[in-house]
Amino acid sequence: MADVTHAADLGIDLSDGKPQQLYRWFLASMLFGRPIRQEQAAETYRVLIDHGFTSPGKFAGAGREQLRRVLDEGGYARFDYQMTDALHETMHTLDADEGSVSHLVKTAASRKDLRDRLDTLKGIGPKTIEIFLRDIPDAVLPD
Repeated sequence: MADVTHAADLGIDLSDGKPQQLYRWFLASMLFGRPIRQEQAAETYRVLIDHGFTSPGKFAGAGREQLRRVLDEGGYARFDYQMTDALHETMHTLDADEGSVSHLVKTAASRKDLRDRLDTLKGIGPKTIEIFLRDIPDAVLPD
């Protein structure tokens, strides 16, 4: 499998900024932002979606062990507890503070503002921000 480094490689279409597509790319960016093989991150993304993790709020209902098992199924075993905790915390904060990834993106004043707001989320580092923003079209951001 070739390196999967862009949203389109996962079948994610960000061109019109649909909320579900923005969320899916954010989730994938979190997985790709860790030092793990791209193939494992891509497979873990697919497994999470297949298991119904289709919005930030879906993580609240999953226990730590349930989410860890899903991550292991995708091949993310090396970082499963770290990633489990990061996903729970980040998605909870996103859900509570923003309601959705789409709201976060569409209420940002600029690309820099979005970068700064992403940087405040615990579990989101510079690499994840870089990966996420790289594929977000300017047309999706507010004027």
